[in-house]
Amino acid sequence: MGTSGRSLRRFASADPVWPPRFAQLADPQTSPTLDVTMSDEYPYLEQREDYRLDGILRLIELAGKRGPLDEVLATLCKQIAVIAHADIVSIYVAKDDALVMRANIGFDNFSPGTVRLKRGEGLVGATAAAMRPFSASIAKDTAEYKHIPNLGEEHFPSLLAVPLLSQGAAIGVLALQRGETVAFTDAEVALATALATTITHALERTDSQDAQADRTPRSARLVGHLHTSGTALARAVLLGTLESIEARGAGLSDPGQQVAAALGSISAVLRKGQRRIADRLSPEHRKRMLSFALVLDDQRLQTTMANRCNELGVVQGLKQVAREYAGATYVTGAGDPLLAERAMEVEHLCLLVAAAACDLPYAAQGCVLVVPEHLTATLVLAVCGWRGEAIVVAGSQPPDCLGLALARSAGLPVLGDVPGLFAWVRQGDTLLLDADEGVLRVNPPATLIAKHRHHAR
Repeated sequence: MGTSGRSLRRFASADPVWPPRFAQLADPQTSPTLDVTMSDEYPYLEQREDYRLDGILRLIELAGKRGPLDEVLATLCKQIAVIAHADIVSIYVAKDDALVMRANIGFDNFSPGTVRLKRGEGLVGATAAAMRPFSASIAKDTAEYKHIPNLGEEHFPSLLAVPLLSQGAAIGVLALQRGETVAFTDAEVALATALATTITHALERTDSQDAQADRTPRSARLVGHLHTSGTALARAVLLGTLESIEARGAGLSDPGQQVAAALGSISAVLRKGQRRIADRLSPEHRKRMLSFALVLDDQRLQTTMANRCNELGVVQGLKQVAREYAGATYVTGAGDPLLAERAMEVEHLCLLVAAAACDLPYAAQGCVLVVPEHLTATLVLAVCGWRGEAIVVAGSQPPDCLGLALARSAGLPVLGDVPGLFAWVRQGDTLLLDADEGVLRVNPPATLIAKHRHHAR
């Protein structure tokens, strides 16, 4: 954003400085009354005065209601739009090192999680970094401005961003926009700051519930089908989906180049895994693995990945690539088994590439990879390349599965067909796998951990 006083104002503190008229709202005797009308979806607040303490109290009530966070935040956006006379209301929530737009009213093309800004990026990111409100009469004229394509924000030039502060940190940002090029007044900044506290309340309540759920003791003994013998004790890494990291990939600059670099990084890991087990494979399995390796050198695939990601973004582009390869399986009518296997390998390759582009590796040294359904050569080689400990698969695997053959050659314990796997296992859980007995223990007691470590010496 620009630094001119005409278009940008930075407020010295996020604490509200109440103007005399607004301060009257703290007095119940002088507070104006509030008309409330109900609709089928949510109550609209109709104001007789510009500022309403009653409206803030109503927001606090809504923020305390149980329900999915995105739904609660969406309801708050609608109410705030009425109270603050804003055409656009957006709520950004901090996630890792970024701010994700989780709720909005006013943008036709918005969907939760698709807009992502780094801290310090754009006026919203600058607000979180400085932990102070920012106001601009013409947002695009400021140095901090970052255009977000396909939202239509250029039609709402004036913007006010207020940090959502909790325990000395910005956990999000409330952004208000209007269609006219008029800066928000001091009184409106004070009102927005008060409204922001209700959002903070909703976020803190959700975090508290999540923390309580994480503290709930979970321990289970799950039984599966033995594929490869061995034991392992390590942290769980759950194989996600492209959809689960879509928000993380939104807003990445130069997506084609990012994906090309990520593909190079993942290919190096997979080739490292190949080298570790190549000498132990039968001639048939070595031939199949080398055939799979051709995928990594497929120039057409590399070009398609870059082009689709430049057109659609990292995650949507890689999803399209996976769909195209899956569709090719049925071009001749009945599914071709070899093409189906190749399509699944490409799908998992796309997932690993997307994760790498978004700095979210799906495997790590000393992990147990937890897989929903198909155990592909891509995943096994990734675990080998990352020096993982074992693999657990919820679904059953066919006897001629190349992934299983590679796992056996690598000496990786594999347990498959495990009912209730994803109901019990969460990211980072301690898993004790005894593939010899076909048993997986989730968060096992200290006695079993000590016993395992004693026998592993």
